[in-house]
Amino acid sequence: MAKCYICPRNCGADRSCGELGFCRAPEDYLVSKIMLHGWEEPCISGKGGAGTIFFSGCNLHCIYCQNSVISHGGAGNILSDAELEKEIALLCDKGAECIEFVTPTHYTESLAKLLEKIKPQLNIPTVWNSSGYEKIESLKMLDGLIDIYLPDFKYFDSEIAKKYSFAPDYCKVALAAIGEMSRQVGKPQFKENGMLRRGLIVRHLVLPSHRADSMDILRLLDNEIGHENILLSLMSQYTPDFYIESDKNCTCKNLCRRVTSFEYGSVAKLASELGFEGYFQEHSSADKKYTPDF
Repeated sequence: MAKCYICPRNCGADRSCGELGFCRAPEDYLVSKIMLHGWEEPCISGKGGAGTIFFSGCNLHCIYCQNSVISHGGAGNILSDAELEKEIALLCDKGAECIEFVTPTHYTESLAKLLEKIKPQLNIPTVWNSSGYEKIESLKMLDGLIDIYLPDFKYFDSEIAKKYSFAPDYCKVALAAIGEMSRQVGKPQFKENGMLRRGLIVRHLVLPSHRADSMDILRLLDNEIGHENILLSLMSQYTPDFYIESDKNCTCKNLCRRVTSFEYGSVAKLASELGFEGYFQEHSSADKKYTPDF
């Protein structure tokens, strides 16, 4: 890979020469953890667990990230194409319900080439679990190779996106990206056992003091993508543990607490009124014990 323009940051880092861009990722796959993940949405985790591959590095660097050890810190091991292919085969042998790539955006081109090779041999869905901050041109490399898209939709307001993730254009970029994802996979399709075969799951994490922003996101998704084309995963799991670790002075005071039942409940109520189907978290999930040990 020459200079990297794979994501909306367009930082132009020459990773082939060891230069690290905004995502802080090297040219070769930097993988922090490979596991059977039983805590993802039920339609992709199932009984066997999602065969999850966590890549290090990220093009957002959210200030409250629960995976900051890998997204900011770059913890992990370098894997070649052949090694990653072998790990995917091992996950399949262990009974994985799907192969899930987590925070893969900065490796889009490499993963597309790998999937072109191995996709015909896979008999389980491939899942692209990303921040939603992606280029349409990059996503088109994955057309026909990814069965299930699992993006975040984090922010509606540009000032909030700038403050928390250094990406004031997040809403515009994510909406376009999710539109392309929806075009590729269409309406959700389920197997007879209830597992998702193909489709789009949009995750949204309700943040403390920002229920209005969450509601704006739901209305936008319904108007622009259509609730019938989306499985919504509405999350209440925000916990201040990870934010406090990165900011001892707690400069964003609202991030120093958990989401209230009222905040989450009011967003969930709107989601139901708009006709969204999917997954709603219990308030008890706001605990760092549910974050994998990287």
